Amino acid sequence: AAEVIHSEFARIPEVLAEKGIEGVDGILLDLGVSSYQLDNPERGFAYSVDAPLDMRMSREGMTAADILNTYDVDAMARIFREFGEERFAYPIAKRIAAQREKEPFTHTGQLVELIYATIPAAARREGGHPAKRVFQALRIAVNGELDALKKGLAAAFGLLKSGGRLSVITFHSLEDRIVKQQMNKWCEGCTCPKDFPVCVCGNKPKGKLIYKKGLAPSEEELRENPRARSARLRVIEKL
Repeated sequence: AAEVIHSEFARIPEVLAEKGIEGVDGILLDLGVSSYQLDNPERGFAYSVDAPLDMRMSREGMTAADILNTYDVDAMARIFREFGEERFAYPIAKRIAAQREKEPFTHTGQLVELIYATIPAAARREGGHPAKRVFQALRIAVNGELDALKKGLAAAFGLLKSGGRLSVITFHSLEDRIVKQQMNKWCEGCTCPKDFPVCVCGNKPKGKLIYKKGLAPSEEELRENPRARSARLRVIEKL
């Protein structure tokens, strides 16, 4: 039997406790965004269609428009740079702040037009759509995705029984870096200097990696699901 529960990764322990479950043999965290939400113009995730600047997955809290209309230049630039790895984060943020004085941002088309006007022509021809990185950054910021991931990883690993496995599917480098670093940390053993004759730190590995470098989708899978191209599966077993 299966049961669908609407909640957050970080609340996994609370949700399972309510069901009388204390430990589990396996947990899968799929960090992908719903294709239905991405393809629904009204949600504001797509830069290819003019739609309201929303980007909330849960329809609750601050929208992308709220960020663009209220955050200062430094705060916006940090979001674009850290969450979107956008090289022109500061010029874009500065132009947004100037533009909103004339007219508030309400639709995706306004933002796409501004990005096109800000990024140099040579850079616009590199790495896909020029607005891709800023839209990713706004979506991550609006939904608090990276903070939720860090909390969810800790909560999920803590629930595993000995020999249980935590599997995580990531879809961009920021997520994958967080998962990789955390799993490697759980696998660390003794941290004493190499010249110590015996271990004095007492640190022991909490888990072991099942795939050293993670798994990427096969060519067959990509033919059936092109959106899986950036996906990577990482698995750790609790000792």
